[in-house]
Amino acid sequence: MLYVIKDKVQKASNDKLLELIIAEHGAALHRFVRVRVGQKDDADDVVQDVYARLAQMSQLEQRVAGRMDTVRNYLFQIAVNIITDRYRKAIVRREFDHVDVDEPSNVFGALGSTLNSPERQLEGKRTLQLIQLALNNVKPELQQAFLLSRMDNMSYREISDTMGVSVSTVEKYISAALVAIRERVLP
Repeated sequence: MLYVIKDKVQKASNDKLLELIIAEHGAALHRFVRVRVGQKDDADDVVQDVYARLAQMSQLEQRVAGRMDTVRNYLFQIAVNIITDRYRKAIVRREFDHVDVDEPSNVFGALGSTLNSPERQLEGKRTLQLIQLALNNVKPELQQAFLLSRMDNMSYREISDTMGVSVSTVEKYISAALVAIRERVLP
């Protein structure tokens, strides 16, 4: 029974100390984390995790008693560790979600149902029609340069030789054609 009472007294003193630490260093900790994380919501989550780790520590008073002048550094180190953990977990999640396109079964299993869907095919046909309309409404030399580049996979140098213009002119032609296409496809 005495042990339980001692635990409650220890817990109460830890809570008071945690409140003091938050009051004194909370704003600085939040700024420190916000600069490193970028997003306000993510920064709030990291700061909350720092406080949770502090609250879970047994004998918090003894841990920080000898280094009251470095409590802020201690908080910052906990925050850096949490940010690092979150970053590593995010990388693992991205790797887990990655689909290997070199493996046909993975591509078909993960994407096969959506790649050949009727909606996707119709969308592709409509986009091609819009591109064709855009190309029909530009000067013939713009259309020719664009088609040689995209359909015949010719380099700008090869296109300039074929059309008898400079490479700079080819770049301008293709750029103008792309602008016309973007205006038509992405209104």
